Order: sequence, then C-alpha cells, then structure tokens
Amino acid sequence: MATWATFTDISLHGCYIETPAPYGVESFISLKLEVDGLRVEAAGEVRTSFPGVGMGVFFTRMSEPDRARLRALVKSFSQASVAIGAARTQSSPKPDASRAITNPHAVLQALVTFFEDRQTLGREEFLSILRKNR
Repeated sequence: MATWATFTDISLHGCYIETPAPYGVESFISLKLEVDGLRVEAAGEVRTSFPGVGMGVFFTRMSEPDRARLRALVKSFSQASVAIGAARTQSSPKPDASRAITNPHAVLQALVTFFEDRQTLGREEFLSILRKNR
C-alpha cells in the first residue's frame, strides 16, 4: 500500500519518517524519496515505530546509483546545517562545563519515571529534569 509521509531525518544508513500510521517494527518497506528532482529508491526495515508520530527505518538494500544520489543529498543537507550551525554558534554562549551531567543513571531514571504516565516531553520539561537530576 502506497502512502505519503515526511522525512524529518536522513543519513546514509536510514531515515526517520513522520506519519500518523507508521508500520510496525521489523516491517520491510520500499521507499521512494524525492527532493528537488533528485529521486532515491531503497528498501528498508522499520526499527522503531511510534503510533501517531512516525518510524525509524534502516536501509537494507539500495542500488549503487541510488546510493550515490543519497550521498549527494545528505552532503547538501550537511553543508546547509553547518552554515546554520555556524550562525547559531556565534550568538550562543559556550556550554558551562560545571553543568555536566555527573549522574546519568539518575537522569535516565527520572526520564523513565516521567514517561510512565506521559507520552510527550517538551524541551523545557526535559531541561528541568536534567537540572534536577545532574
């Protein structure tokens, strides 16, 4: 069954696809990605699936010409994000090394507890959990 979806993350090894009806984990799917006239076809395996959100797909098979097009596509995205990252770095303060996480187990446990009765975590909530459980 064909469906339209939004690719929100892509690498040479896989991608994340936002879709309200993702396939289940271990499903094998065929992908056709087209960006600015550049088309890449691949086969993949669903590795993560979140109903109503999306799925992570690992590429399992791709022709050499498609792999070359994917490389070019990823490279073009990488160059754009480096330029954006460089602009952000200039205006962003350097991270404070004294604020490093010293107890990652406590942070992880706090996140597990958070998700026991919730499904989404906003940025501010995440940062609050980090501050409380360093």
